Amino acid sequence: MLFYQEYKWLLPMLLFTGLLLIGRIVHTGYHTFLFIPWNLFLAIIPLYMSHRLSRAQSKNAGFLYFGLWLLFFPNSLYIITDLFHLAERKSMPQWYDLLILFSAALEGIIIGFLSLADVEQFLAKYVNKIWIPILILGIFLLSGYGVYLGRYLRWNSWDIIADPFALLIDIVHDIIHPFRNAQCWLLTGIFGTWFFIMYRVFKLFGERRVRVN
Repeated sequence: MLFYQEYKWLLPMLLFTGLLLIGRIVHTGYHTFLFIPWNLFLAIIPLYMSHRLSRAQSKNAGFLYFGLWLLFFPNSLYIITDLFHLAERKSMPQWYDLLILFSAALEGIIIGFLSLADVEQFLAKYVNKIWIPILILGIFLLSGYGVYLGRYLRWNSWDIIADPFALLIDIVHDIIHPFRNAQCWLLTGIFGTWFFIMYRVFKLFGERRVRVN
C-alpha cells in the first residue's frame, strides 16, 4: 500500500498507454503489442525493489534488495528497444503505433531512473561519493549489456535461475570473442553511456525543481 501511495502519480501515464493499446486492439482485432503491459510490469519490479531497499532495516536486507534490483533493472530500460516493432501497417496509422511504443519506452525509462535514485541514496551510505558516478555508469553499462541479452539473445532476468549455465556460456562467449561480437559491445557502450547522460539530466532537472520551489 505504501508503494502505491508513493507512486500512484505514475498511474495516469500508464493508463494512457493502456487505453491506447485497448483502442488499437478494438479497432484492428489484432494483439500486436500485447507484450507492452508485460514489459511495463517487469519495469515496475525494480522500482518496487528500490522502494523496499530504501526502507530496509538492516544492511544485509538492503544488499539483498540491491541484488534483486540490479537483476531486474535492465527491464525498465529494455522497453526502448520495442521501438524496433514500429512498421507501416494498413490496419493502423503509423503515428498511433509510434505513440504507443514511445510512451511505453518513456515510462520504462522514468520508472528505471526513479528506482536508481533510491539505489544511489543507498549506495551513498557505504561508498565514498567520489565513486558514486563511476558505479552508476557501471550499472548502466551492465544494463546496456542486459538490454543486448534480452533483445538479441532473448534471455530474461529469471533465466539466471532457470537456465544459468546456458546464460553463462553466452556471456563468456561474448567476453572471449569481443571482435566477433562487436555489435554486442557497441550496443552496451553506447546505450549505457546514453542512459547515464540522460539520468544525470534527469537528476539535475529534479534538483533544479527543488531549488525553484
